[in-house]
Amino acid sequence: MNLIQTDSKIFNRSEAAVYLRICKTTLDKLTIPRIKIRRRVLYRRSALDQWLAQNTQIKAVKND
Repeated sequence: MNLIQTDSKIFNRSEAAVYLRICKTTLDKLTIPRIKIRRRVLYRRSALDQWLAQNTQIKAVKND
């Protein structure tokens, strides 16, 4: 159980979708590492944060 203590938070599918502000169907299609225990799907917050950092695009704003 030491793994859970070192990782800040574990989300279920619904919580992960809310955290990312997307629907659960979209979450299922993404390549985010997940933990499967029988039918239960869990996500580490650190994995969600890492995925966000790698997939965030910043658009430059033109100031005339």
